[in-house]
Amino acid sequence: MEKKKILAVATNSNNALNKEKTTGLWLSELTHFIDVVMKAGYEVDIASPSGGKIPLDVARHSFDKQMKDKSNAKFMNIPRLKQSLENSLSINEISVADYEAIYLTGGHGAMFDFRQSEALQKKLTEFHSSNKVLSGVCHGVAGFIDTRDKEGSLIVRNKNITGFSNFEDKLAEAIEYLPFLLETELKNIGAIYQKNLIPFTSRVEIDGKLITGQNPASAKAVGKAVVRLLKD
Repeated sequence: MEKKKILAVATNSNNALNKEKTTGLWLSELTHFIDVVMKAGYEVDIASPSGGKIPLDVARHSFDKQMKDKSNAKFMNIPRLKQSLENSLSINEISVADYEAIYLTGGHGAMFDFRQSEALQKKLTEFHSSNKVLSGVCHGVAGFIDTRDKEGSLIVRNKNITGFSNFEDKLAEAIEYLPFLLETELKNIGAIYQKNLIPFTSRVEIDGKLITGQNPASAKAVGKAVVRLLKD
């Protein structure tokens, strides 16, 4: 029997995070989620707003240091998954009917091309209208800010939601380089934003079929929440 599938979306952006570093995907936010859902029997396809290369965010840590993470190392040893970082699917290529859920990964790169991508916004509306599970973590949650349902209403207004906090971005020394602040924008559009008092600790918010995680430490918990919801 063919495995059911989940679509993971990562950034194409390697915009400058500061004067010396560029950003992209924070790899563990993808790999920790994938570990959980694949163990639960789901297959994962990896897409991006434009397709093609997914740059990695190594602004704070060297690539070698990131590879000490077991999930990252495992991912890099699976040829199909590793190749997806060089040749991801374009979001325009995918059919919503093929997937049970969508997962928006973070890294600061997502702040530059998730809510700005008309193609991604269109697909998110299709996922929502098809009553699929919508999930995201950290800065990936930015993709939901402007997403509308088929009637044109914002899907996260009055919804419990989390994502990388302003304080966490301050600690990451990233605030002045970002096009907007995730926490601020979510509050501005009427989402019910939640966060932990202690930064960089795991938090997940579940509101119907919308599942969000606050930061990289939340990726596994988001995966577990997605699996539970799909199994119900």
